[in-house]
Amino acid sequence: AAELAADGAAAMARWQAGGHALILADRNMPGMDGLALARAVRANEKDRGGHVPIIAITAVQNPEDLALCRQAGMDDALPKPIELDDLRRMLEHWLGQAAPAVAQMPASRDRAEAAMAARPAGATLDVGHLARIVGNADAKQIRELVDLFTATARGDLPACRRALDGRDGQALALAMHKLKSSARMVGALRFASLSEAIENAARSERLDTATTLYAELVHALDDVEAAVARLALAPAVAVAAWRGPPPRLVLMVDDDPVARRQMGILLGGAGAGEVLALDDAAAALAELARRDGIDLLISDLNMPGMDGIEFLRRVAASDYRGELILASGVEDRLLQTAAEFARAKGLNLRGTLNKPVTRDALLALLSRPSAQSAAPHETEMDDVVSPDEILEGIRRDEFEIHFQPKVDAATLRPVGVEALARWQRGGRAVPPDLFIATAESHGLIGQLSEVLITKALLGGCRLAEAGHSLALSVNISAHWLSDVRLPEFIMASIQATGFRAEHLILEITETGLMADMTTALDVMSRLRLKGFKLSIDDFGMGYSSLEQLQRFPFGELKLDRGFVRGAAEKPAARAILAATLEMAGKLKLSTVAEGVETQADLDLVRGLGCDLVQGWFVAKAMPVESLSGWLREQAS
Repeated sequence: AAELAADGAAAMARWQAGGHALILADRNMPGMDGLALARAVRANEKDRGGHVPIIAITAVQNPEDLALCRQAGMDDALPKPIELDDLRRMLEHWLGQAAPAVAQMPASRDRAEAAMAARPAGATLDVGHLARIVGNADAKQIRELVDLFTATARGDLPACRRALDGRDGQALALAMHKLKSSARMVGALRFASLSEAIENAARSERLDTATTLYAELVHALDDVEAAVARLALAPAVAVAAWRGPPPRLVLMVDDDPVARRQMGILLGGAGAGEVLALDDAAAALAELARRDGIDLLISDLNMPGMDGIEFLRRVAASDYRGELILASGVEDRLLQTAAEFARAKGLNLRGTLNKPVTRDALLALLSRPSAQSAAPHETEMDDVVSPDEILEGIRRDEFEIHFQPKVDAATLRPVGVEALARWQRGGRAVPPDLFIATAESHGLIGQLSEVLITKALLGGCRLAEAGHSLALSVNISAHWLSDVRLPEFIMASIQATGFRAEHLILEITETGLMADMTTALDVMSRLRLKGFKLSIDDFGMGYSSLEQLQRFPFGELKLDRGFVRGAAEKPAARAILAATLEMAGKLKLSTVAEGVETQADLDLVRGLGCDLVQGWFVAKAMPVESLSGWLREQAS
């Protein structure tokens, strides 16, 4: 049975009524917080006797905070976010040891100190955590991995002691970062927690604190070695992983021997062929140059000597064409920045993994379809389109319009389409970014846009005639906003084609709005007065996004694909999306998420309250004939 209380005062009243074998108390609460509650309970127990175990629920796990919990009389700590397995172990440990008779309890202070020193067994070597990390490894491999950790840690401790004695905080922090990652990998959670605490103390030059914690760290390693002898391990279970043929040759670079061995076990269990593990980025570059056929490269980021970013830069220069996975224990934002760097350099990034890498995380990444990264601003053309070629393309009627559906985020019901320019020159596609940029820089954007908008409106009319009355979004270059005749052209085109004006949305890319502010205000105000809805496109990529929303009469905000794609795995992108959507709601703007390419992308923008979505997960851009068929399928 469990009773719930909303604050410390209510909990104190419940406890005083009697009958409780355990208290779980939030560390931070308004009014009476968890520390105050613990102190009140212990003070009360001095008079009435007994000792009820009190567990702190806390998001902070640094030594100073845990010391405050001890001083208040708390017996243990449960970290947030609470995981079911952690809670179960905590309850089994404390409820299992709870004595029924008050007289059998030791004095409260002695009990508290003993309890905080004798942590639950799982904190020394958590077999359940180890199983989640290693997965389908056999007992021999798991024992080998744990033995490798203890041997490596035992070998590294003298260097840590020397760093402490020499007051070298940087060297100590680097050593502890590596030990922390290895300990988490094998489930040595108390050792990992102490390593992290020493790392933080060393980085902030609190070396006296680090020295005190170091003695606990040595004892924690002794406890791990003792726990290894008691390991009871289940047999391995084969697991399929790769979608398609697994890689024949994997090259992994990581300076941590435990990480290399653990990843080798996971890759072997997932069906990989040969796994070549190296501890040095320079050696890995030499291996890439020497051997052909490396299908997958897995790299750490935080390495001595050549770091991961320099390594990736050199890998890109080596023309490596295989897949890449970044696996690191660095903070999420830095890991995602490194991922963006890899994509920008044209590397074929399959994804990223946080250390310690778990079997489930690795399998999820390996089973995901691989998306080839684009080369860094290189195209299959000559990377040059002349103004004369654009004019010739207009004369030959080579430019076309494809339409990408926009659907309701909740129901996936089609509600609109975006018109996108396409150009086939000499039987080969010219990237839109290339010919649009040339047209803008040579004063041809107005002439080209007139052709494209007319074709888009005619396509919209065909869809309406087929029974699909959808909103039509067309792109207006910010450079074209300098033409004060633009509103008259749009109105004349509407009248000539018969398209319904209220269904037209004009998307303006916000990165160029500041080019001619006065004329842009003139043109956009008149467009809005004529009844056309204005949308700010690629929001978040320009110089002054918020200023544009304040100045111009937008009714719709389109989130740039760079913030949407993969945002479910990027905390910073999630935060930006959430804040932007909240702001758009307050401004009463409808919202569209571009670049929705996976179920995770869709789930995220749905959950954040976005109105409409578009992207490859819904449908690619297609000619009007194909779109009509697609719309019929959606309606059936």
